Amino acid sequence: MSNALTWETSANTLSISGTLGRESLMALWEKRQSLFVKIDQLDVSGLSHVDSTGLAMLVRLKGEFEKQQRPLKIVGMSDNLMTLMDLYGVGTLLLN
Repeated sequence: MSNALTWETSANTLSISGTLGRESLMALWEKRQSLFVKIDQLDVSGLSHVDSTGLAMLVRLKGEFEKQQRPLKIVGMSDNLMTLMDLYGVGTLLLN
């Protein structure tokens, strides 16, 4: 499995593709301050795999937005990601 994670910005949406996991998420996490300046939607439909570390990053990112009283809508969640969210009990955190 490739550890590549790529992203692209279009209007107010950041789309991420590839694998979101322990080996790949640091590049995105380190650039989050500049990447998410005008973003209020995160499209995860291009993700082929998300592990528990990637899920934790999504939860943390959503929390940072809430702390700043900014909306962040996460769209394009796969069935596998939804199952992982249910297993960890974070579905309500990410779907609101």
